[in-house]
Parts: sequence; C-alpha cells; structure tokens
Amino acid sequence: MHIKVLGAAAGIGHPHHTTSFLIDDNTLIDCGTGVTSLRADEMLSIRQVLLTHSHADHCGCLPLLADVHASHHGPGLTVYSQQETLDALRAHLFNGELWPDYTRQPSAEQPWLRLQAVEPGYALPLGEGLATALPANHSVPALGWLIEGSWRALAFSGDSGPCPAFWQWVSNVPSLTDVICELTYTDERQAEAARQGHMTPALLLPFLPQLPANTHLWISHIDPGCREHMLEQLHSEYPNGLRVCPLREGMLIEL
Repeated sequence: MHIKVLGAAAGIGHPHHTTSFLIDDNTLIDCGTGVTSLRADEMLSIRQVLLTHSHADHCGCLPLLADVHASHHGPGLTVYSQQETLDALRAHLFNGELWPDYTRQPSAEQPWLRLQAVEPGYALPLGEGLATALPANHSVPALGWLIEGSWRALAFSGDSGPCPAFWQWVSNVPSLTDVICELTYTDERQAEAARQGHMTPALLLPFLPQLPANTHLWISHIDPGCREHMLEQLHSEYPNGLRVCPLREGMLIEL
C-alpha cells in the first residue's frame, strides 16, 4: 500500500496545493486542490474519499471530481465523513446552485456521489489494508484517519488543535510508523491557532512522547506565509533524534 501526497499546504500558490492524499490509486484522503494534478483517467479510478471536514481547502475539488465521473460515465464516488460534514456538502456545494446536485443525479437511487456517514471508530477495508476514522478537534466537526497496511500504519490528524483522544488512540497502534500532523501556525500565533482549532509547534510538543519510538512525524498544512519560520521553530524546539519532516507534493509513503 502506498500514499502519494497530492497536496499538503494550507493555501495555494505554485508549487503548493491544499490537502489531498491518494491511496493505492483508488482512495483519497480529502479532496483539496492537489487533485487537479491527476489526469482524468486517474480521477476515474478513484472510488472513495475519506473526508476529514467541510472546509474548502479539504473538499473544494470534490464537485469537480464528481463532474469528471459524471461527464465520463465513471463509476461515481462514495464519500465517508461525519453526518455534519455531509450535511454541509449538501447545503453548500451540491445544492443545484453552486454546482449540480450529484448526490441525486443521474438518479436518487444511483447518484454519482454517495454520502456515507461515519463516526470515530468506523473501519473501512482498503484493499489489503484498513482505514479507521479517528477523533479530531477543529472549529467545525472533523475527523482524522488511521491507514493500516500489511506491516505498517500511518495516522493523519486532519485539521485539528490539541486532541488527546487522537494521540491516545494512535499510541496504541502496534504497527504505527508514520504520523501526519498539521502545524498551521508558528508559536507567535498560538492564540489564533486556538481559536481556529489548529496546531503550533509548542501545542504539539507535549503529545510527542506518546508516540512509539522511531515514529516518523510528517508536518502538513503549514501556512505558506510562515513556512520558513515554522521550520526554524521545529529545529530549535523539538528533541534531537526525532524524525520530523514537512510534507511536499509528490512524496510517496509506503505502508
């Protein structure tokens, strides 16, 4: 099982794209602008989207992806997320005004976009692996996701401020080798991070001792305006020996 990083930034501007990870060619975690780097035939191979929450940088390309399936008579997509997130999609994206309601087209019985409500703990088979919804703490209802391969596991926090339940959950996964965690703002903007449900290096630091030894920590969702300062803070604040690295578009993580 492999996870390709299509987008991992908090904003757009070449070469950065917003959050989207492709799992084994047929599953997405989130549907940000990174999806636009795929060819149409690659988009038609996608069968499901594991959606963390309803903010546009994570779901904004979902209407366009659904349109590819509709215009090419593809198999359509199933979106897994919390009920509140799915309700937001229906109300604000697939409402017949901003975009066609692909949750009811071409028919209510067989739509191009199928919405499946889940809660933390829900497990979904992924080929030879498993995806499990995890708790998160954001400004809107949100999830993280645990992706377990044959030998290794990766946890993704989604957009989330401090969430002890997430870190307790992943610390008990024996095969955990990789964690993707958002760090949107530097420590100087900690009050802003707290209001918006985001992380800073100082907010993340207390949770790191819970991780198994040799876990690789990947950083996502850095605000483009403070990227360099963020990396400086990571190097100065985090313990020596911790394997920490910002994600970049095009990276491949093997599980």
